[in-house]
Amino acid sequence: MAKKQTRLLLIVATLGALIMVASVVALVLLMQSDLPSLDGKPRWLKARIAGRMVEAPGNEALLVDPLDLPPLTTELTAALRSAAEDDDIKGVYLELGPVAGGWASVQEIRDALLVVRDAGKPCVVWADVLTTKEYVLASPCTIHMAPAGLIFVEGLASTRMYYAETFERYGVSANFAHVGDFKSAVEPYERTGPSEAAQAANDTLLDSIYGQMLDTIATGRGVDLTVAEGWLDDPPMTPAAALEAGMVDHLSYADEARAALLTIDATDATEGTTEDGTTEDGTTAADDSTDDDPPEAPDFRSMSEYVRDLRMGWRNGSDKVAVIYAEGTIVSGKSDQDMFGSRYIGDRTVVAQLKKAREDDSIKAVVLRVSSPGGSGTASDSMWREIVRTKDKKPLIVSMGDYAASGGYYMSMAGDRVFASPGTVTGSIGVFGGKLNFAGVYESFGVHLHADQRGKYAMLLSSTKDFDEDERKKFQSFLSGFYDVFTTKAADGRGMALEDLEAVAQGRVWTGTQALEHGLIDELGGLDAAIAYAATAAELDTYGIQRFPERRSFVDQLVEELTNPSPDADAQLAEVLAGASLPGAATHSLAGVVRLNRVLADGGAAMLLPGDLTLDDPNQVARATADH
Repeated sequence: MAKKQTRLLLIVATLGALIMVASVVALVLLMQSDLPSLDGKPRWLKARIAGRMVEAPGNEALLVDPLDLPPLTTELTAALRSAAEDDDIKGVYLELGPVAGGWASVQEIRDALLVVRDAGKPCVVWADVLTTKEYVLASPCTIHMAPAGLIFVEGLASTRMYYAETFERYGVSANFAHVGDFKSAVEPYERTGPSEAAQAANDTLLDSIYGQMLDTIATGRGVDLTVAEGWLDDPPMTPAAALEAGMVDHLSYADEARAALLTIDATDATEGTTEDGTTEDGTTAADDSTDDDPPEAPDFRSMSEYVRDLRMGWRNGSDKVAVIYAEGTIVSGKSDQDMFGSRYIGDRTVVAQLKKAREDDSIKAVVLRVSSPGGSGTASDSMWREIVRTKDKKPLIVSMGDYAASGGYYMSMAGDRVFASPGTVTGSIGVFGGKLNFAGVYESFGVHLHADQRGKYAMLLSSTKDFDEDERKKFQSFLSGFYDVFTTKAADGRGMALEDLEAVAQGRVWTGTQALEHGLIDELGGLDAAIAYAATAAELDTYGIQRFPERRSFVDQLVEELTNPSPDADAQLAEVLAGASLPGAATHSLAGVVRLNRVLADGGAAMLLPGDLTLDDPNQVARATADH
């Protein structure tokens, strides 16, 4: 009783303090917020894009109204597309920093900027760092580069880590099996390099995305494909060289780029021949004004305020389209986030969200946004069942994000229509499973194990012994059975003959463009296209958008934790403290092992992308460490 009273007093005291602070913060924000343009003239929409791209709602900031939370990547693209048709927006101005996100996210933003340009509105980007991702994103726009900025537009690379030698050194034995000739997710734990099949699949994937990258740059910059290829094969290493090569349009500091917007004529800004306040050599003309007499500034509308207004509009409407976000590795239980920041899709959470959307009569259609490399086969199948039940009652459209592979594809394959970006990594229709034997680790510390069993296969999933021959055959038969279920459901969901599906399955990974060619998806497009299709399928002319999970402020999350504390809170805190001092590479490797262990905790089939497969700029680290 005393414990409950103490908790109640703590809640009341905490809420009282937070309300007082929130009131002050709200007053300050109100005084600083954007005001409507008094002269009624269109304004520039201004945004800064940098850091990690947030795909789905998650842990939010302290004392922030959910309407004021930073935009999700998909909200940003929707805002840019809205700005293209908004008479109150003159053009778009972006200040671009190093971005961390998948190629599909970059492509969605880039496509939205292209819509702005095609609508006849100027799109201007200023950047002090340009790697390949930032350059692809900025390619449809007029590009101002900082005179002393960093430019590393050099192509695409993939990195995979292999742990077999490490495991051997520390007495860990990997016991895995798989189904699918190209299902190489187990290779990082059993080999020191890729198999021939895995390398062939990776080469095909890289070739597809690299081709998309070249085409995107050439189209955005209005040059021949051979010119774009030349830029990446012999990349300029200084802003001045990039200007001379035609990769950027002007060398400007941020304040100069903003001031130059004043002279842009929106009617011909996209032709690249406008008077924009720059000299013939591309540098911004010097300004003679002093600090006491600053140059006139453009009239900006901040992206945060613009998105806030859009969110209020999205909430309206008696008829709604639900958008359910499923981001992370698939596991049984509730969706959450671990101490490394890795997100998990819990089947219980998604099933509950699908059920709520299905039973809500105001929701006329559902869009499932999947951004997952896969995970637990059992959890994937649980969500598949609820997806089928939901689409039997109302249209259910799938929008693939950066990844929708293996278990992520399992979730997607039953949709009425499946959308993906060209750079989405998908497919990987295959399964694997197994265990890690830690007996050698115990022995290295002088711990000796003795086990007794009844039943021939009682130790099948034991973490202290290897599979024997009979156990391996038994486990392989289990995986083969699950693979048959996967391929049969995939063929049925895609309306394909089983043999045709098998030809593009076997664990093979595809880009969105390749998946369309093979019939694994229906259409190339982002979340906006999927929502529009869902509304049409539900015969809606006007509609609101309801997102799951709903974005909640830190205060809301704190109240929930105080009233219903997590039983594992202390253990999680201990894990965070224990891992706080690990170096970056070790943390990344450990995070991968933690994810794998959690996926295998079900004891069933696993469906994941190959190991630590990442597709990124080769100079991602350099851009964070170089300075001068």
